[in-house]
Formats: sequence, structure tokens, C-alpha cells
Amino acid sequence: MIRRLALLAALALLAGCNSGDDLRPFAVVRRADVWQAVIKDGDRDRLSRLSDAWEQAQADIASAGRTADLAALGLVAQRDVTATPGFPTAGAYQCRTILMGWRQGSAPISSPLQVGAWAPCTLSADGILLRLETAPGPQQYLGTLYPDVDRLIFLGSVRLAGEMGRLRYGEDQARDQLGVLQAVGPAEWRIAMPWPRWTARLILIDIRPEPA
Repeated sequence: MIRRLALLAALALLAGCNSGDDLRPFAVVRRADVWQAVIKDGDRDRLSRLSDAWEQAQADIASAGRTADLAALGLVAQRDVTATPGFPTAGAYQCRTILMGWRQGSAPISSPLQVGAWAPCTLSADGILLRLETAPGPQQYLGTLYPDVDRLIFLGSVRLAGEMGRLRYGEDQARDQLGVLQAVGPAEWRIAMPWPRWTARLILIDIRPEPA
């Protein structure tokens, strides 16, 4: 009940900071109240260990002799990014997933660096929040991006190939996904998702505007 009241209060504060129907840029209100009220306690630890996920994923890649391949991906695959902060707006985009490192506790039998193909994805407006939906595939990511100072916090879930419904964040712990969206260039962003349940140590969702 306390968490629900905190969430309602945070949403009211965020909504009250906007005037009119033009809500772009959607993350101009820089408050952490909403996502802090939504995130599950167990996921706070995963998020707090984002730097550890980067470090261990990079170590896995180095041990497999794939450092040059990682460097070839550019800023999107670098832990420390100094791009000018900026957030995407609602619209059509291209996304790809990058799997980094071996799954925690599993044998290193697959490549520690796997780069998916570009595919259409969308960001849609929900008030001042953004909803992400990647293309259907073996794993389709669906969730919400919440303002948090100079970044956005992603809380969502994953839908597997062939499934018709969708799970919201918090409905199935094994499916819950969380991460941090940051700008990595003038028109490129990434969501870094640490310690996913099933694969890798770190998943990146690389996001670029759809070509004109």
C-alpha cells in the first residue's frame, strides 16, 4: 500500500510539471520518484551492480580474444560514455541487441560477444514516459523508460517467440528486465541491462533513428 501511494504521488508530481499536450522531450522532468516506486527490491541490487557487469563482461570478451571485435562496435560498447546527454523522443527506430560476457554460473561454451541484426523498434509516448517495443524475435523486449536526472531507467519484460500475450514488469521475476538508457552519440542511445536471468552478463540494446 505504501509503495502504491508513493507511485501515485510521484506520477501526480510528474504530470503537474507539464503544461499543454506537447510533452516532448518526454524526460525533461528529472525525478527518480516514479521508477523508485516501481522497481522491485531484488532488482535494485542488479542495477547497483551495473559497473560490475560491464567489468566482468569485458573480461570475458578479453579472455576469448575478442577485444578488437568489441572495440569495432564503437561507443555503444564502451562502459564510460561522455556523449552530451540527450533523450530520444517517440517515433520509429532501429534496434539491435548485443550480448556481452558469459551467463553467470554457466560454462563458457558460447561466444562472449554476440551482435544481433538491426530491426525495427518503436518508442511511444505515455504521458511523459516512453514505452519501448523491440521487433518480435527469439526475445522481444517490452517496457517503460522513466526519467532519472541525466539518464532513463528501463523496467520491462521479455516476450519469447510464439507468445501472444505480454507480461508487465513485476509479473514474472524470471522475465523482468531492467537497465539504464544513455546517449552514446548525437542520435544514438543504448540501454545497458545488467545480469539478465538467462544469458550473458550484460545485454545492450543499441537504438538509432530509422533511416529516412
